[in-house]
Amino acid sequence: MTCGCQYIGPEQDPQKGPVEYCGKTPLWPGRSYCEEHVWKVYQKGTAMGMSRKNKTIEKELEDLKRLQEIDEMESYHE
Repeated sequence: MTCGCQYIGPEQDPQKGPVEYCGKTPLWPGRSYCEEHVWKVYQKGTAMGMSRKNKTIEKELEDLKRLQEIDEMESYHE
């Protein structure tokens, strides 16, 4: 359970050394971000949002490819 906002901001890089967290009270109990930062972290078009969107598109492309392969096999056997 977190005790304060875990937002570190774009100017800090956890891979390059220690970071400072915001530390304010989270917006909802049990969550990781304060009111100011929750909207920055979860805004539409962020890395997570784009990742989900890309996975959905990749799955749709895989499905279309399978359908094309089935069509080709059916055409071949006619």
